[in-house]
This record gives sequence, C-alpha cells and structure tokens, in this order.
Amino acid sequence: MEHQNKAITALRSMLPILLIVLAMSGIMVGVYALLGRLTGEVLLGALLGTAASLVNFVVMTFSVVRAEDAESPAKGMLQVRGTYTIRMIVLAVALAIALKTKRFDPVSTLLPLCFTRIAIFISELFRKKEAST
Repeated sequence: MEHQNKAITALRSMLPILLIVLAMSGIMVGVYALLGRLTGEVLLGALLGTAASLVNFVVMTFSVVRAEDAESPAKGMLQVRGTYTIRMIVLAVALAIALKTKRFDPVSTLLPLCFTRIAIFISELFRKKEAST
C-alpha cells in the first residue's frame, strides 16, 4: 500500500512537468508552422522526441521511487544508475535509428529531449513560489 501511495505521489508531482513538456513541443511545432517549415518529418520528429522524453522521465521517476524501497541506500543507488545506463542506451539507439531513416527532422526530434530539464526548472520555480507565499 505504501509503495502504491509513493507511485501516486510521484505521478502527481510529474504531471506539471509532463504538461509543460507537451506545451513546449506544441510551441515548437507552432514555430515551425509560422516559419513555413512544418512538414511530416517535423511532426514525426516532434512526436518521437516528445514521446522519448516523456517515457524517459517517467521511467526515471519510477526507478527512483522503487529505489527508495531497496534494502540499502547502496542497492538503491545501484538500481538508479543501472536504469540510467539502460535508458540512455535505449534513447541513443532509438534516436540514431530514427535519424538514420531520414523520416524524422533532426532538430524537432532532439529539441524535446531538452524540454524536460526546462520543464523541471519551471516547475521548481512555481513550487518555490507557492511555498514562500
């Protein structure tokens, strides 16, 4: 039951970040459209990059939640490091294959991977602002 509560809490804390990433990807696609550069490759790239970014973030969050229940802090840290390595390899392989096919715009595929960090920063700014008021 406690593990389930941690998972629910993690989902709630992730939601604003996930929504910000989606919004930023939408803005990116909008900028492409305004510049007259919106193509199927751009849309596929945005979709792939956003999905990869969101899945990566969710898996990371749940691996940290699961690591909290590890027998020792060292085992928990080992679990997190292991999932990090696996996540990065899977991301690199998936993106390399996608970009080699030339069906995905490279910039619109890779930019959403940066959006998660920006979304975390924005989310933390609002969280600190709410805590201080």
